[in-house]
Amino acid sequence: MLSCNHNESESLESAGLTMPKLNDQSSAAIGGAGSVDELLQFRPVDSLSPEEFAALEELAFTHGQTPDSYLIVERQRLCYLAPDHSAAMSVSEFGPFIHIFGGILAPVERRKQIIIQLGELARKTGRFVNFYSIVESDRPLFEEAGWQVTKMGEDTSLKLESLSWSGKPYEWVRRQFNFCQRMGLSCREVSRETMDEESWKSLSEVLVEIQREDLRDRIYSKEMRFLVGKLQPECLGRRRLFIAEDKGQKRVEAFVIANPMRGGTCWAFEMYRKRKDGPRGAIPFLIKWIIDMLKAEGVEEVSLCILLWKDTHAFKGKRTSLLLGWGLLATYHLFGSLYSIKGIIHFKTRFRPELSNCYVCATPKVTLQSFRSFFRTIGAFTLNSRNLVRTLGNCLIGRKREGV
Repeated sequence: MLSCNHNESESLESAGLTMPKLNDQSSAAIGGAGSVDELLQFRPVDSLSPEEFAALEELAFTHGQTPDSYLIVERQRLCYLAPDHSAAMSVSEFGPFIHIFGGILAPVERRKQIIIQLGELARKTGRFVNFYSIVESDRPLFEEAGWQVTKMGEDTSLKLESLSWSGKPYEWVRRQFNFCQRMGLSCREVSRETMDEESWKSLSEVLVEIQREDLRDRIYSKEMRFLVGKLQPECLGRRRLFIAEDKGQKRVEAFVIANPMRGGTCWAFEMYRKRKDGPRGAIPFLIKWIIDMLKAEGVEEVSLCILLWKDTHAFKGKRTSLLLGWGLLATYHLFGSLYSIKGIIHFKTRFRPELSNCYVCATPKVTLQSFRSFFRTIGAFTLNSRNLVRTLGNCLIGRKREGV
């Protein structure tokens, strides 16, 4: 379950990314364990030995703090893996810009050391290092090292021990759940180990079909890179797959993939897709069912993932990037309708999660070139032109109706 094959070089070249080759001079100058030079040794995940990949996966499972931490195991990515297997990072390199997703997968003392070393690396080499989705508990580590720390959104957390779904705040969730039950939907977890080859292949094809249908009319008609995971049923690892199905029609209506965090004490609902013509409320129905199952297992917490742009203007830190702060605010107001930001916030907050800040941490600073590099890295320029025009038209019509 932890192995699959993908053409790493081809996917990175098509994305416009660069990576050091393992036999060139820069890769040959490997420093000792824990050295600054060593931090430039980025490798395709697909090139790791079975032992190295197992160590990488264990670090992601044990020390992942964010919903996207476990995505480092995806074979099309680049990673840094310490020679002693004490730390790992999911990395993308574009010219002088190093983008790191999912935080530093290591114990806290090792994280402190790497943050300091990356600052030294930036000063020595003229590189710009950017971390995304850094959690509140790690923010002081970056601030103490002199990094720019800017709020990028808020994470959504539900503490399961006290969650009962009772009272008016959860009325909407109960209503969606009850409606789907009346419509004949049921939920279950599916695992490759419990299915024969033919059944698993058939289910995988259905999942791909549902995703294609769900993304068809969006301005991005395929997954973006790095910030979100790719649908790869053959490479789930310790991720868990749940489906909602109509057994009467023998049809899968929706699915959720949950990523482990903090050694499996927390799970993040990082990917959820549904059919266009499926029953209304299939996703909240499935989410509530999964939460109830995880609570029965003794899981402490679930995350509905990050609400990008939410209240980014409200944070005033020791050393924030005014450029990034104003850029996020402008993006929210200018392009919020295109990305359905308000709709996503409205949907996730209906589950009444606790909200906590998450950050972009950069050294030596955020620049306009950093923006461009980041957007190109995640595939933000690969828009679906037809869907973009239609969405813009719908936004303009909506504004006219509102009298804007």
